[in-house]
Amino acid sequence: MDNTTLPLHLSHVQKSSSIINRSHTLLHSTALIALIYYRIASFFQTTKPSDLPTTFSCLLVFTGELILSFIWFLGQAYRFRPVTRTVFPERLPENVELPAVDVFICTADPSKEPTLEVMNTVISAIDLDYPPDKLHVYLSDDGGCSVTLEAMKEAWRFAKGYWVPFCRAYGIKTRCPEAYFLGEEGNTESSSGSEFMADRERVKEKYENFKSRATRIRQNSTIIVNRDHAAVVEVINDVYIDEASQEDKAEEMPLLVYISREKRPSLPHHFKAGALNVLVGFLYLSVAEDYFTSLVNMHCKGWKSVYCDPVKPAFLGAGTTNLNDVLVQSTRWSSGLVEVGLSSFCPLIYGPKKMSALQTMCYGELAFFPFYFLPLWCFATIPQLCLLNGIAVYPEASNWFFMVFSFVFLSSLSKHIQEVLSTGGSMRSWINEQRIWMIKSVTCHLYGSLDAIMKRLGMREAKFMTTNKAIDDEQTRLYQTGKIDFQTSIMLLAPLVILTIINVVSFVGGVTRAMVAGKFSDMFIQVFLSLFIVTMGYPVIEGMILRKDKGRIPPSVTILSVLVSTIFLSLGSLVLIVFLK
Repeated sequence: MDNTTLPLHLSHVQKSSSIINRSHTLLHSTALIALIYYRIASFFQTTKPSDLPTTFSCLLVFTGELILSFIWFLGQAYRFRPVTRTVFPERLPENVELPAVDVFICTADPSKEPTLEVMNTVISAIDLDYPPDKLHVYLSDDGGCSVTLEAMKEAWRFAKGYWVPFCRAYGIKTRCPEAYFLGEEGNTESSSGSEFMADRERVKEKYENFKSRATRIRQNSTIIVNRDHAAVVEVINDVYIDEASQEDKAEEMPLLVYISREKRPSLPHHFKAGALNVLVGFLYLSVAEDYFTSLVNMHCKGWKSVYCDPVKPAFLGAGTTNLNDVLVQSTRWSSGLVEVGLSSFCPLIYGPKKMSALQTMCYGELAFFPFYFLPLWCFATIPQLCLLNGIAVYPEASNWFFMVFSFVFLSSLSKHIQEVLSTGGSMRSWINEQRIWMIKSVTCHLYGSLDAIMKRLGMREAKFMTTNKAIDDEQTRLYQTGKIDFQTSIMLLAPLVILTIINVVSFVGGVTRAMVAGKFSDMFIQVFLSLFIVTMGYPVIEGMILRKDKGRIPPSVTILSVLVSTIFLSLGSLVLIVFLK
């Protein structure tokens, strides 16, 4: 049979995972319905004025439970029909029949996006296993920095003269030079023989020379992210090849273009790579332009996407390794997602007529998951305040509905554990995911959502923040030892410390009060909730008290947080006491 009539990939439904996911959705949904029934029924049983504090507290907690349940429900669309795919690259058509491909690489600030890492991306794109005459690589430099342009010329020299010929001659599969020389040598089809080893050492030496030249360019130049400059378009070609590598001149190469769009303070723009991206269809209602574009310009217009997850990772990325970069990056993402959710392009309104119900739910979950900040702030403060004042907001242990709340909690955790373990993670990975989810929810999701709401009300303009990808040795050491680097702004750090202190105080005080008053059964869920939050917040406690390194929590933040926690607990208790009387 002709290869042109055969599929390039086949999908296979994971039946066991599908059954597990759907069964969990059914059971968990049933428990949530029972929980909602309990809450509504308890409100109708309120008859005395003295019940007002309990009713109001339960109403706040119930609001959080509804929001959490709604976001959870939207997220079940991802799990409804999990599939795997078998690919057949050998069925690809001949080179002459392959379509032309454009590769866009975006950068903005060499001080936050290290030049050498950007150039490795450029070299990897140049050396893709694709017909060179049909491959076009564009580097969009939003900062208009001369460092990036000069380094790009050096990258072309190295790629054209040494790296591309070496990869093509020996069938190198890892096309990123930094990743290749850091990895194992046995990733080639011809990884033995004296000739190969000699060529490898020669190319490695040339790569080290390239790194040195790129580093010198960085060190000898003043990095100025220019916000007022004309447009620059420069085709990088053989003009930049030195005489020492003229023997490789015949090596066919793809088109490589440097682009820096015009930028004027008085003119509106589309942030990172805006002009170039607009030409290829990117939309810029929000700073999460990739999400917004895929929703409106792709999937709502009938495009279909396939998730690529090969055994060998297809990409090597620079992930954040410290708390500050994680929260700053996630704040921008949260703001952009909520912007779309609050606009006329809200997936739950705009999507149903243009996409399937499940795909609409997937986009809806992404748009609204930053609102996790509402339930988590409720769960981390209201039950704790009530615990200190002897007010139960959950059913007692002898009540049948106690099992409902327990099931919902354990069901959520066990499903997350199952997903982490089934994808190659460990229990440590699960704990870390739980912690980072809580940390993000009470910090960057809060600030990102508020930022989007303020922009929606016209009280704030959109602002693009580049994520820092530069490597710091001390931050790397802390990351590798599993410790959180708490060097971040007080605005991001204080909520974590305040909530941890509140839960420590409520756990100790609540347990003491419950034991003395003999109401431990009534307060069991609240005591357990405080204990769970304290356990997950152990790194914060460690950063406040035990650690003495550079990444610890500053004493000034701890003192301020103690003060704010004291004020909150005192005023909250005072209000509850007044109402109880």
